[in-house]
Amino acid sequence: MGIFKCKNAEVHMEQGPIGRTLLMFAALILSVIINFFVGFSTGVSAVTAAAFGGFQYQKLSRILHAVVLMSLISGAVMTVAGIGCSGIFLQWIHCPEEVFSTAQYYLRICTMGIIPQFIYNMGNAILRALGNTREPLYFLTFSSGLNLVLDVLFVIGLGMGLPGAGVATVISQWVLAMLMIWKMIRLDVRYNLQITRLFGGLEELPEIINTGLPSGMQAVFMSISSLLIQDSINSFGADAAAGMVVFARVEGFLYYPAFSYGMALTGFIGQNYGAGKMDRVQEGMKKSILTLSAFTVAAGGILMLAAPVILKLFTSDPEILRNGQQAILCIFPFYFLYAINQVYIGGLKGLGHTGFPMLCSLLCYCIFRVVWCRILLLLFWDIRVIYFSYDVSWIIMIALLVSQYQKNVILYGFGFHSVLR
Repeated sequence: MGIFKCKNAEVHMEQGPIGRTLLMFAALILSVIINFFVGFSTGVSAVTAAAFGGFQYQKLSRILHAVVLMSLISGAVMTVAGIGCSGIFLQWIHCPEEVFSTAQYYLRICTMGIIPQFIYNMGNAILRALGNTREPLYFLTFSSGLNLVLDVLFVIGLGMGLPGAGVATVISQWVLAMLMIWKMIRLDVRYNLQITRLFGGLEELPEIINTGLPSGMQAVFMSISSLLIQDSINSFGADAAAGMVVFARVEGFLYYPAFSYGMALTGFIGQNYGAGKMDRVQEGMKKSILTLSAFTVAAGGILMLAAPVILKLFTSDPEILRNGQQAILCIFPFYFLYAINQVYIGGLKGLGHTGFPMLCSLLCYCIFRVVWCRILLLLFWDIRVIYFSYDVSWIIMIALLVSQYQKNVILYGFGFHSVLR
């Protein structure tokens, strides 16, 4: 997923309303940018995996160099825009006047880490497509540990406060990017990174953009959906909003494994698609549906049973606990539907079809959920209406994704029945 830990400073520093407000507003802006490139990297993984699976090493080399060059250029543009337009961005999201200047300063510091985050996410996508998922994890673990050490040094030791936490994060991000560059230089000589050849892959840019852009926009739509739904939740009061925050902490135990599995599956499907091994594609899809669904059902059941205990780790307020537990009981029983969605999204992306998942996200996550909440809340003023919008949107999305996947695999002589058989 990349490294985005500006809010990690919350562990070591101001716990009051001002500190949390600053972190929230910076995170809202940066998360949209970072999520776009995390999604974009999934498209990059699909293109890379297809070239690797088809033994097209010259094309693979061009893709690698084009991706690194694009990360540097786009990251530089976004950094300049973030520094120059930070005030405008904060005005868009109605940042309170009393924290505006400090939030702007903190945001400018955090934008200095955009380039290394792009490099890491793109490099991670490439290594994942080559079947290497361990070393990016090692690099990220080391960088996270460094971030914590620097947080303590700058925030507590040197008394730099919130800006010190931002500086600690940026330094750890640049170290992470350098580790990723070092690894790409040490890849197979047939397609490894050579700094002198950065402009040698420009001809691959159109395919990379055509595949990566829809994946990036899909991630943005998911972020926008969360913001729009949060607006409806806020209408039920502060306790309901806080309940959704603690729910999100627990949800991560289901969300991140499913999301990460889908990203990894894109590389597997892409490799076998590039090699023309559609039987392995079908087998991978079948086992992924069964494996990820079973994991989500089991983990979701355990979390529902343990919810009263887990939620108390984040708050002791009885009303917030009630709202958080209610969200868990309404959403977790159906979370396996989200897991199935991620399997089909990963499968379609691996086959090179990234546009349809993007449209599905726009339709189901943004449009449907908002319309559902706006209409039904007029008839039934109950926060469970919002919670059930997640479940219904997952069902609709499964129907759309399965239909599209079936159309694609039929082109290779397979039908949907063979995936589930």
